[in-house]
Amino acid sequence: MAQRIIKKRYFLAVEGQSEQSFVRWIQALADERLSIHLDTYPLGGGGFSSMLKDAVHWHAKEAKSKGAYRQRFLIVDADRADVQDWSLDKLRKEAAKQNFIVIVQRPNHEGLLYRMAPGKENDVPSASMAKTKLRKFWPDYEKPVNAQALERHFSLADLMRVAGADPDLTVLLARIGLI
Repeated sequence: MAQRIIKKRYFLAVEGQSEQSFVRWIQALADERLSIHLDTYPLGGGGFSSMLKDAVHWHAKEAKSKGAYRQRFLIVDADRADVQDWSLDKLRKEAAKQNFIVIVQRPNHEGLLYRMAPGKENDVPSASMAKTKLRKFWPDYEKPVNAQALERHFSLADLMRVAGADPDLTVLLARIGLI
């Protein structure tokens, strides 16, 4: 078997296990088309300021041991902005100073998954309704979901359809080369 050569590496700091699985699923989709690697680090939640601080720390540590990354991303839920320490605008500004691109899931991870159902890409539910709406489409959904479950429920076409209605997702997929 030929060894795969990774030409581009990306650093993705994410809130938790569900987002980590989502990135692993994107990695599997990319493996069929691209020579990239998505290093994902779950931050365990917290406020936007603490998540960015942790992301910067982990990026520095990993870049020192594994080498430079092409780009770095921080994936967060939009609904955290209502109750956390920073607004999304402040997070984006502070993240840019650290060369991080912020990718916002609207309203949260379950909302993003719900929007991957056919015809739902433009229907952004409230954070409180996201899981209920997702379970109408995916009745046995339980958090955290793994990459294999995502692969059974969704396709690259589903991801691209949502990206067409989601500027942040479009940025992520374009920067890693899927779009």
